[in-house]
Amino acid sequence: MWDPILFWNDVLLEANRRDHSDAFSSGDQRGPTATSRAFAIVHLAMHDAWFGLHSAADVPGTYTREALKVTAAALPDARNASVSAAAHDTLVALYPKLKALVDAAQATVAANGPLNAAGLAFGAKVATEMLRLRDNDGSTAATPHVPSNAKGHHRVDPANPTQGYLGPAWGRVKHFVVNTDPGLKHIHLAPPPGYGLPDMFADDAYAQSYVDVLARGRKTGSTRSPDETTSAIFWAYDGANEIGTPPRLYNQILCEISENAGHGPEDNALLFALANVAMADAGIDAWHWKYHYDLWRPVLGIREADASLGPVGTAAKTLKHGDPSWLPLGAPKSNQKSAPDFTPNFPAYPSGHATFGAAMFQVVRMFKGAAPALTLANIVYAKRDDVGTGFEFVSDELNGATTDSAGVVRPRHRRRFDNIEWAIRENSLSRVRLGVHWDFDGFAPTGTADVGGVPLGLEIGRRVSMRGLLQV
Repeated sequence: MWDPILFWNDVLLEANRRDHSDAFSSGDQRGPTATSRAFAIVHLAMHDAWFGLHSAADVPGTYTREALKVTAAALPDARNASVSAAAHDTLVALYPKLKALVDAAQATVAANGPLNAAGLAFGAKVATEMLRLRDNDGSTAATPHVPSNAKGHHRVDPANPTQGYLGPAWGRVKHFVVNTDPGLKHIHLAPPPGYGLPDMFADDAYAQSYVDVLARGRKTGSTRSPDETTSAIFWAYDGANEIGTPPRLYNQILCEISENAGHGPEDNALLFALANVAMADAGIDAWHWKYHYDLWRPVLGIREADASLGPVGTAAKTLKHGDPSWLPLGAPKSNQKSAPDFTPNFPAYPSGHATFGAAMFQVVRMFKGAAPALTLANIVYAKRDDVGTGFEFVSDELNGATTDSAGVVRPRHRRRFDNIEWAIRENSLSRVRLGVHWDFDGFAPTGTADVGGVPLGLEIGRRVSMRGLLQV
């Protein structure tokens, strides 16, 4: 059975890949935050385009005044046309530089037979309304970030001094589902270990995380195993050339999970909308807390750890902490020969990867009441309850064609995950292995419930799944 949701999701993922390519000096929806918003808009439009159409034989009152009634015989074709129009029009609006790609996809759909006129008109109406609802949502705000020279605060990566700051105002973007009630703003997230202390090492959790990333995340002479290095690169998708951003990765995995479950277009319309809305809200909350706590990345936290190091350093006879020459393995500049690997251009806490991934996987877990919500204990202690969803996946970072920053082709690697708990855990820890995050940016090893991106993402995914998208 042809699935218009998966077809247009593939077009969306291709748009993200091309948007982050050397072919464009600047893309339309660059970075993980803008990507997550765009993905949510397209999938919400497809969701409403699918569920807004009803058979004229349906019982009165089961559809809204905005829905369109068609004959039962025409319903399948009308839905395919409606989804295609909604996807096409939102994609063209969000990715104007890629209009030729989107038009070609629409032509491919039309080549399989004439598209139902009523469905096309309804899908176009849905797209217009969805885009209108996101007008003036704060996503175009351009608030500059003024960095602090104080200890513990984020500044640019010294190995990439021209990188700037991504999304300092993104935390003020209007949510899609989470915290849309009056008076509510963001899901609570406790400060990271060591935050606000004159000596961050006085906090044992910070000191332990420091020791871990110092050894495991360094570029040369690290304690990483080959498998840990592989897993670090596997999950990267740091806006690399021809690869794109984390929401693309998680949607690719979602396709694998959907195929394994045997989902049809009706299930996929709901599942992909829920998952992408959860990731869009995850981006908003994660970026709010990133610039609220403004925590430095390991590349600064290790190189400037001693009181004598950095812009506000005081004189010392010898170093007590720190390694002024330390550099991380770094987020990979894949398919970009001679471009240095890097530390992402926004504060560390919480991890965006951890928040996006936990939100998406929580939606998968709870889809249609399949299982109760995951808790942080499932992740911290790798507790498996035999209801998780396993999958296999080949990451574009390790597909046998992608090259590293030295121009060497990486081998193809198919990775197996027995359950989503383990995927959430490894996704989070992969950032420590790259040396671009502290472990508590994902989750605290002690299991503190409101520290890190994993518990934040799990709660966002739970709320979206519980409140979610009301079907009529």
